[in-house]
Formats: sequence, C-alpha cells, structure tokens
Amino acid sequence: MPRGAKRTLAGRQVEGKTSRERDPRSRGRNGERVADPARSKDRPEPETTEIVLRIASARSAEFESMFESEEMPIWDDFTHRRRFLEARLVRVDGGSEVREGIQDYILHIVAADHTAHEEHDGDARFNAFLARAQRLQPIGPLVWYGRTIFERRA
Repeated sequence: MPRGAKRTLAGRQVEGKTSRERDPRSRGRNGERVADPARSKDRPEPETTEIVLRIASARSAEFESMFESEEMPIWDDFTHRRRFLEARLVRVDGGSEVREGIQDYILHIVAADHTAHEEHDGDARFNAFLARAQRLQPIGPLVWYGRTIFERRA
C-alpha cells in the first residue's frame, strides 16, 4: 500500500482523501457525484425546499389565481437571475394524507443556495402574497429544506 494511503472499513484502499471527499452520501449509487460536500463558500451548494401547502378546497381557484398573478412574477425574477434553479407548484390529486375539504399543493424549489432561499423569504412582494395566502390555509404547511444527495433525471 502506498505511503499516505489508508484502508476503509470495507478494506478498500483510499489515496490520501479527506473524509469529506470519501463521503458516500455525496455520491450516487454508481459512484457519480451529486453534491460536493467540500464545495467552497464561493460556490455554495443548491438547496432544495419542499413545502406542502394545505388550502381550503373551496378557495383553491382563488389561491391558484393569486399564485399565478403574484408569486409567478417573483419566480420569473428569481429564475432569470439564477437565484432559483427550479420552481414548481403541483396540485395534489392523491396520496396518503388527503383530507376532506383541503386541497394540498406541493411547492418544490431548488435555490442556488440558502442565501437565495432567504432572499426570497425576505422579498416584500412575497411577504404581501404570503399574508393573503395564509388566510386560505386552515392547516399550516409542512416545510423541509436541505442538500440533495441523490437524484436521477430522464
């Protein structure tokens, strides 16, 4: 074994890589890199956010119209400036948490980084929209965000 090389618990030889470079969570099933845990602060990793919005069914058309006229221009701005890499709103047709009188929506955002997420959340246009949209939500949203560790695209 070359000097400076180490063996992993599985007995494989690793040539002087740091634990961050060897992090199996940063590689796909076939070893391809998905996220770079050692990425510099100059190029932070994208952040994925998933939110389940729970809108009163009777007000879903109002919500969709409001979303299209108020939030879509913000998305246009953020995607044009590459602050958002992906943005979509999905009307839920079924699933394990379907409730009578509630229309669920899945909001999916891939922001350039956490700062872009915070920039959106601090945007005055968004906060005006949010104040009105919250009145249409009889149940609070479910919110998650984090770093993508695996993905596939067709």
